[in-house]
Amino acid sequence: MSLELFVDREEEFAVARARIDLASAGRGGFLVIEGPAGIGKTALLRKLAQSGGNATFLSVQCHVQVGQLEAYGPLIDLTLHVERSRPRHRQILRRSGEGVMAHWPDLLTMVPGVGSALKMVAESLTGAVPGAPLVDARAAARSMAEAILSTLREKHPAIVMIDDVHRIDASSCAALSYLARAIEDQPVLFVLALRHDEVVDNVAAQQLIEDLLLQGYARRIRLGGLPHIAVEQLGRLLTGSASAAVSPQLTEQTGGHPLLLHYYLGKGQPLAALPTGLHIGAGPVAGRRDGEGIVPDQIRIAIQARLRRLAREDLRLLSIAAVQGRNFHSSVVARVAGEDHDLVADRLHRLAADTAMLHPVEADGWDDALDADRYAFEHDLLQETLYRDQTERQRRDRHRRIGRILYEHSNDFAELTQELALDLIRHHRLGRDWLAAARAAHDAACRLSATGTSTREVTAIAQQGLQDVRQAPPTPEADRLRAQLIELLLAASELSWRTRPEADGTVRLEALSAEALEAVRTADDAALQVRMRYLHGKVLLYTRGVPAAIEPLREAWEGALESEDPQNILLAGCEYGRQLPKVDVDAGLRVLRRAEEAAAKLAEGAADPVLQRARHMVALQLGVNLFDAGQLGPALSRLRVAVAAIRHRPTLGLLPIGLNYLAQVEAAVGNYREAESLLTEATALHDGDEPDGWHAVNLAYLGSRMVLDRRDQAGLELLEKARTETELTWQANLAPLVANLYAGSLIALAATDPARLGQALAVLNDCLAETRRTGMRRSEITALSLLGEWHLIDGAPQQAMAFSEQAVDRIRDAGWQVPAVSVEEVLYRHSRIQRALGDESGARELIDRAAAEVRRKAGSLDGEARSQFLQQVPLNRSILADGP
Repeated sequence: MSLELFVDREEEFAVARARIDLASAGRGGFLVIEGPAGIGKTALLRKLAQSGGNATFLSVQCHVQVGQLEAYGPLIDLTLHVERSRPRHRQILRRSGEGVMAHWPDLLTMVPGVGSALKMVAESLTGAVPGAPLVDARAAARSMAEAILSTLREKHPAIVMIDDVHRIDASSCAALSYLARAIEDQPVLFVLALRHDEVVDNVAAQQLIEDLLLQGYARRIRLGGLPHIAVEQLGRLLTGSASAAVSPQLTEQTGGHPLLLHYYLGKGQPLAALPTGLHIGAGPVAGRRDGEGIVPDQIRIAIQARLRRLAREDLRLLSIAAVQGRNFHSSVVARVAGEDHDLVADRLHRLAADTAMLHPVEADGWDDALDADRYAFEHDLLQETLYRDQTERQRRDRHRRIGRILYEHSNDFAELTQELALDLIRHHRLGRDWLAAARAAHDAACRLSATGTSTREVTAIAQQGLQDVRQAPPTPEADRLRAQLIELLLAASELSWRTRPEADGTVRLEALSAEALEAVRTADDAALQVRMRYLHGKVLLYTRGVPAAIEPLREAWEGALESEDPQNILLAGCEYGRQLPKVDVDAGLRVLRRAEEAAAKLAEGAADPVLQRARHMVALQLGVNLFDAGQLGPALSRLRVAVAAIRHRPTLGLLPIGLNYLAQVEAAVGNYREAESLLTEATALHDGDEPDGWHAVNLAYLGSRMVLDRRDQAGLELLEKARTETELTWQANLAPLVANLYAGSLIALAATDPARLGQALAVLNDCLAETRRTGMRRSEITALSLLGEWHLIDGAPQQAMAFSEQAVDRIRDAGWQVPAVSVEEVLYRHSRIQRALGDESGARELIDRAAAEVRRKAGSLDGEARSQFLQQVPLNRSILADGP
């Protein structure tokens, strides 16, 4: 007999029906239906959908969340549900892992009228659309809301019923929040059914419900136990007997809970009271109609009584199945039980037919890989009861064996999704097989990073894997895996590294890289030792600056060359080649070209995401180093190709860096609109959840362009946000860049707003002190030059000369070539100070050198690009006007 029998609920039904009629008349909104598991929420939804009227009822369900790739789950299902009602539809079968990557484009093109909105949503999740950038999560939520409104328009009046909202994802909550105001004057009603005692574990869902109720967008209905008259009616339906006698005592003792009554009465044997031995507590629970507290325990006892009717061998199979989860596979159960698969499959099939405790689930590719029938338990509480009725040792041993079986099959399963990966890792952990859990976490994080999984999810999996391997017995394999997990963790999280010391004075990044170095000493892996040395140098760059980082990076590079291993040459050369130009530009280019040669020897589709990231980083860095060397044409060509390649592939967060590099070169050659567009795209990649060093840099560059190119003071807001973000992350190589961009913009606005000068001076003084601590020469030179300009504007040319001369001396010492420093701009500023002091000869000498630098860079450009660089870039125009 179905669990969805509908009895009583006349009052609740009337309230809900009235809300539906109101929405059908054009006054939309939300209806929240709450209650514990099995209380009848789904039955009420079904009854409402069958109640008639002119409205279209659309039903979807929330499933267990599995990270970013399950975002917008029920809303995507809703869109597909509407689409499938159209003729000649195309079905999208999967929504996670590589399925997203393969099928999102189909979803975008098949939904008329909402393609552009859904495109933004897809890009926010996967970036799978060729050439498309990732976008801000808030913009994606608004776009999803717009897509839903557009999709529902053809179904007006539309009643959207979402079940199990206690499991809803945060992205869907954000979209529903946008929809609340939008549907006030539209014939659309969202009915949200949820377990109110479980929604407290879902912060986003709880906040959504509270906001909807507080702002008056929603009406609430809370379902409790049935009254005695309804229990009698349910008893007659369940037993099939019009004369079934159900005593008031049974109503009191069950609290009128429909699920519990179903278990007691569903076998066609009417009962006047609870069976002997199943009485709960010291007495009846009269007056408890809210379904809370006592009812779950009663249900479990009822389930246990039901399970005792099973044969011992059937109960053992279901107990093993319960360890796998709500869904389980016949072949997995058979292997753990040590029995023939065909016999187990037959018994599970019979159990499904005879007891209704389980039911078959439509097979997918993973089921085929396991060569199994997939089943689901009829209810979470049944699976939970079977699971709890095992000893801790039994559960641990079965988890361990299930984890090994799933891992074995996952190695050859091309479409590994995040949900499957997390499930097999979960079994290893619950089995306390720590080394296997860490191994599975590393493999899964590497594979998922190639499918568009967000860096946050990859980081979370790697972090958990690291915690697991730390609990494993110390062995060379465990140490090797510990180092690999740290490397992947740091690579995936680089954009959001924080370098501020902890309360005990330690810097977490340095502690992690030191742990990796220690691990490889005992792992007896020379190649891995090279990788960890370069990683340690990279961390030191962020935390302490160039002087501390350059030596470990050089050692790693020399070790890589000695090993002749292309992987090590690529990895060590990538990072050493990025930082060496801060000391010697040409030497840095040579290292990067050697790393590029090594990359060409490696397979393009290598599974190691750290290698893939390094391959693309080398391409980007070669472009920006050519820019630093004054080769603007080759730099622009390289970076345009490299950024296009990164847009097409997941590369662990490289796109914001690549867009920044390209924007710098576009601006340098006078393509200001293109530069601003690239920086706008880069800033939109940040999800806003945590500070991000490169997001701060991109905000600062964008704000600076707005101020310098258009004198738009709104750019200062972006610069101030960038400063705040760098205060939280304070990465030694990035924070001074932001400070100088901010100060330069404040100085540029000082002509119309003199108060800005005071702000600029404080920023520059702090920046200068910091760059001298960290050895960030490029930022020190820029800060000195800007301080010279500041004092010139302030009417103190002698002080201006003291600062500006230091900047010129440092450039002279570097052979007139410093990365990320516009030499001609520093020289031009200095010449203006010399003129203010009456040194016309000295000013002329520097203007001539600056003009020569401009012409040298122009020589790397052709045709119209060369003319634009010389005639349309304001700085170049000023220099050449004063020069020879």
